[in-house]
Amino acid sequence: MRNLLIFCLLLLNSFNHLSAQTPLTEAIDFSVKTTESEVINLFPLLDAGNIVVIDFFSTSCGPCQTFAYDFEMAYQNFGSNQGNVFFLAINYNSDNQGVRIFDSTFNVTLPSASGIEGGGNAVYEAYLISAYPTVIVIKPDHQIAEQFIWEPTAENITNAVVNAGGTLVGEMESKMNKNEIVISPNPANDVLKLSFNANCSQTIAFRVYDLTGKVFVLKKNIAISDGPSHVDINISQLSAGVYFIEAVQDDGKTLTEKFIVK
Repeated sequence: MRNLLIFCLLLLNSFNHLSAQTPLTEAIDFSVKTTESEVINLFPLLDAGNIVVIDFFSTSCGPCQTFAYDFEMAYQNFGSNQGNVFFLAINYNSDNQGVRIFDSTFNVTLPSASGIEGGGNAVYEAYLISAYPTVIVIKPDHQIAEQFIWEPTAENITNAVVNAGGTLVGEMESKMNKNEIVISPNPANDVLKLSFNANCSQTIAFRVYDLTGKVFVLKKNIAISDGPSHVDINISQLSAGVYFIEAVQDDGKTLTEKFIVK
C-alpha cells in the first residue's frame, strides 16, 4: 500500500510538470510594471525584432527557487537584455517587496514583475499558466517557440533560445573569464574542486550559501596567479541540497555557480 501511494505521488508530480506550460501557440500582448517601476509591453519588444523569454514563477515554489539563478545565467549569456533577446520574470500572487526579497536571495538581476502590483497575475490568466516554474520563448513573429522548458537549467534555456534565433553575447569580467569556473564533482560530497582562468594575479574570496542565502563556507584572500588555477573547498559539513558558490574578485566583480551536495 505504501509503495502504491509513493507511485501515485510521483505520477501526480510528473503530471504537474507536464501541465506547467501555456497551451497557447501565439503570444497575447500584455503590459507589466517591474519592481523597479519600468513598464514593459510585449508586442513592441517583439516588433523590434527581439526574442522574449519569460519565466513564470512563484516566490514560495521550491523548483522556482532552485532554478532562479539558472534563468539569471541564461539572461547574462545573451547580454543581459542588451542583445536580441529580452528576459523577463513574471511572478504570481506576490507584491513588489516579496519579489525583491526573492531576487536578492537568489541573485536575480533581470527585470521582474510582481503578481499583485506589477500585473503578473493578469498575464498568468491570459497565458493559462497552471503551474510553475514555466519558461517560454516567444519569437519576433509572435509565435511561441517553446511552451515549456523542463528542466529550466541555464543550459536548456540557452539551447532553446539559440534554436529560436537568439544570439549569445560574449562578456568578459575584468580579471576572470566569465562562466569559466568549472566545478567537479557535481553533485559533490566532501570536497568541491574549482578550476578557472584568471587574466591577472589577484586575490579572491569564495563563499558558499544555500537557497535561503545562509552562508556556510567562507574563504578569504586566496592568492591566484595569471592563468589556470585550482582551489579545493571543504563542504563535508553541508547537508544534501542545492547551494551556490560565489567567487568575489579583488575588483569587486563576482562569479556565481550552482552545485548540488549528495
